[in-house]
Amino acid sequence: MSPIQRPMRHSVVCEAATKKKADSAAKRARQAEKRRIYNKSRKSEVKTRMKKVLEALDGLRKKPDAQPEEVLPVEKLIAEAYSVIDKAVKVGTLHRNTGARRKSRLARRKKAVEIHHGWYTPTPAETVQ
Repeated sequence: MSPIQRPMRHSVVCEAATKKKADSAAKRARQAEKRRIYNKSRKSEVKTRMKKVLEALDGLRKKPDAQPEEVLPVEKLIAEAYSVIDKAVKVGTLHRNTGARRKSRLARRKKAVEIHHGWYTPTPAETVQ
C-alpha cells in the first residue's frame, strides 16, 4: 500500500483593507459600562429619596406631640420618592416588582406612624361566610 499523495497547497493571505472592523465585544463592554454608571446613579437616587422619607417618618414617630398636619411634608417626600422609583422602573434600572416593593414599604411605614399617633384607625376585616 502506498500512501496517497496529496498536492501541496500554498495559501497566500493578503490584507486588502487596512481598516480593521470594530470588535463587537469591546463595543458591548463600552456600552455596558455606560449603562452601569447610569443605573448606579438612578439606584443611588432611589435609595437617597427612600432614606429621606424613612428618616422623616422616624422623626415624626418619635415626636410625642405631633399634629396630623405634620404629615404633609412627609407626603410630599413620598410623592417625590414614588416618582423617582417609577422612572427607574420605566427605563429598566429596577425591576417592576422591586419598585412596587419599595413603594409599598414607604406606604406601610407612613401608615404605621399614622396608627401610632391615632390619626388613622384601620377598619376591621370583614369575615367571609
